[in-house]
Amino acid sequence: VGCEACHGPGSNHVQLARAAADTGAATPQLGLTVDLSERRTATWAIDPDSGLATRSHPRESDAELDVCAQCHARRGQFSDGYLPGDPFEDHYRPALLEDPLYYPDGQQRDEVYKWGSFLSSRMYAKGVTCSDCHDPHSQQLRAEGNAVCAQCHLASRFDTPAHHFHEGGTPGGACKNCHMKTETYMVIDPRHDHSFRIPRPDLTTAFSVPDACTQCHGRDGEFFADIAAQEISKRYEQPKPGYQNFVDAFEPADRGDPSAAYPLLQVAADPNQSAIARASAFARLARQPSREAMVVATSALEDSSALIRRSALEVIERLPPPSRKAALPLLSDPVRSVRMQAARTLAPLADDAIGAGNLAAFEKAASEYVAAEAFNADRPEARTNLAGFLAMRNKFEQSEAQYRAALELEPAYVPAWTNLADLKRMQGQESEAEKTLREALAIAPENAALHHSLGLSLVRQRRNEEAMPELERAVELAPQDTRFAYVLAVGQHSVGRKNEAIKTLERALLMTPADAAILSALASYHSEAGNRAAALRYAQEILELYPDDPNAAELVRSLQDPQ
Repeated sequence: VGCEACHGPGSNHVQLARAAADTGAATPQLGLTVDLSERRTATWAIDPDSGLATRSHPRESDAELDVCAQCHARRGQFSDGYLPGDPFEDHYRPALLEDPLYYPDGQQRDEVYKWGSFLSSRMYAKGVTCSDCHDPHSQQLRAEGNAVCAQCHLASRFDTPAHHFHEGGTPGGACKNCHMKTETYMVIDPRHDHSFRIPRPDLTTAFSVPDACTQCHGRDGEFFADIAAQEISKRYEQPKPGYQNFVDAFEPADRGDPSAAYPLLQVAADPNQSAIARASAFARLARQPSREAMVVATSALEDSSALIRRSALEVIERLPPPSRKAALPLLSDPVRSVRMQAARTLAPLADDAIGAGNLAAFEKAASEYVAAEAFNADRPEARTNLAGFLAMRNKFEQSEAQYRAALELEPAYVPAWTNLADLKRMQGQESEAEKTLREALAIAPENAALHHSLGLSLVRQRRNEEAMPELERAVELAPQDTRFAYVLAVGQHSVGRKNEAIKTLERALLMTPADAAILSALASYHSEAGNRAAALRYAQEILELYPDDPNAAELVRSLQDPQ
């Protein structure tokens, strides 16, 4: 790390400094690409009643945080042209608060390098910057121990046993130990979580997330979160919930529970949530799209946060291509990562659907997407992403070349094989798709996705009896993937093995009790078999999950009154 990593190219600055040495004039920031002095124009005033500080004026840019994020964010890079002062997402695609990088309450789990955690904090929302606490030149805190927090938090109110209930000067009395729980990486590197959260052992009990209390007070590997929660309740009659209030949406969503849809919508639409939390909610909604999710995502396309706009586009991408035109204005978004996502979202549309007035913007954004994947062309993932984009643009030969290039890099990279087979299907070459999948299985014979895809290919060729062993093998290899089980059950039903189909679905339901597709199939198959009571039970479960779904209500009525 040198001066230019944060301040940009310095040759002009050096020339001006030399000229100033000759003339005696001062040149504090001249010639640098970005002015990182904003915090020096702000002051913090502590309210004696609350003990908390308020910034003299709002933070006007994220230039400093973007500079720090180059090294302190978990992110993918798609350009090496970053200059301080550029939007961070013109060159990097930062990770969101997603499993397995973060716990569902937003605490760090994997090595995430602080930036994402900090963006989810109340301190960031109030205008704090990295250099308010850290001196970037000395690499030291601006004050020792609790004194760095006392810059904004009145020590007489917070650095006292009346607040933290520990003896002063002990580990329990250190602000960082309660509000910045550590996670150790590479065995030797403890990192403080920069989401600055209120200890919530009650969430440990409810959602199995870690907490600061039991990090210190666990005994012999046993954690007593319920006792810690009780102790906090004794000391605070109305404990504050903290700033990060999304675990009850993210935790069920990460388990695949469709009942998480409404809580996710609330987080995504809530302007009081952090931008990274809202973007993370949209990322989860993209995995279980709904009419309501599309409405909220469409309105978020005009949000001031690039994180939110990009994630909202991922939801729009789940619509049928003709319905994605809400993404058109974002082809000219000021941030490159958003433009690239808009291009990917609109890629399946024909040129006349995109419109003559938007074609130039689309071609520019598409070229940026292609360049971004080419930047990472040493990875099979990037080659596969690029191939998929080219396939959506009906550039089948170029797409196949990229899939083949991905497989040259990593012959056992299954997504390239399955997508290559699907490319053959798109061109009406089903026998070639089958051949591709059998070639892949020779390399990775124990891969469930390949067996599943081969089974589907055989079904499309009306070779159902041959398909069944492949679909069954996929379920054997990946019993936790209920999508494989659902397709197998449909196949079993289609060849007359109806009781087996019901048993397959019931086993899958044990793993995902709230899966509406499985419940619907069970209701249908039991009704067909004359087991109306069982069918009604499953239909009622669907209605409980989706009380506003008219189809679910009608299904229950039809089973209650077959006439």
